[in-house]
Amino acid sequence: MAYLTIIVAVLTRFIPHPWDFSPVYGALLFGGANMKKRDSIWFSALILGASDVVLTKFIYHFNLGWGELIQMAAFVSIAMIGWILKKHFSVVRLGFACLAAPLSFYLISDFGVWLGYGSYPHTWNGLLACYIAAIPYQGRITASTALFAVLLFGAQQIYLWQANRKKHLHAFIG
Repeated sequence: MAYLTIIVAVLTRFIPHPWDFSPVYGALLFGGANMKKRDSIWFSALILGASDVVLTKFIYHFNLGWGELIQMAAFVSIAMIGWILKKHFSVVRLGFACLAAPLSFYLISDFGVWLGYGSYPHTWNGLLACYIAAIPYQGRITASTALFAVLLFGAQQIYLWQANRKKHLHAFIG
């Protein structure tokens, strides 16, 4: 189910949606929590990498570069944050993950922007300017991460609760 969730979330990148509001981060957290660790890394990188190639090259008509690797590392970091929800799920851990995922992506991807695109001088002040310029996007990204993660994990918890309830009822009835 986690594989399908990531695929569907990535496909939403190809349909019109509000800017910086996507189910991708929530799906990556869900995948990190529900897939084997190794699978959550390679599968996320493969699916998002392929979608980035299509979007960058064929939709936006930009050039691909080594910056895509930094972007993939940023996406993979979100799946890795999902690992904290793997064995011991709680609302507090989910809240932490919903804040940590966009922050991780922001720190890694904007470092790549500063490093590779020549938009900012390669100085401490240039790095700070790059990070500051990206702050306005973080609100919507964090909100979409929280919304879609709560929907995915909430549905999973309801399903697990129902399954356990039925299991205990069958054990009780004998």
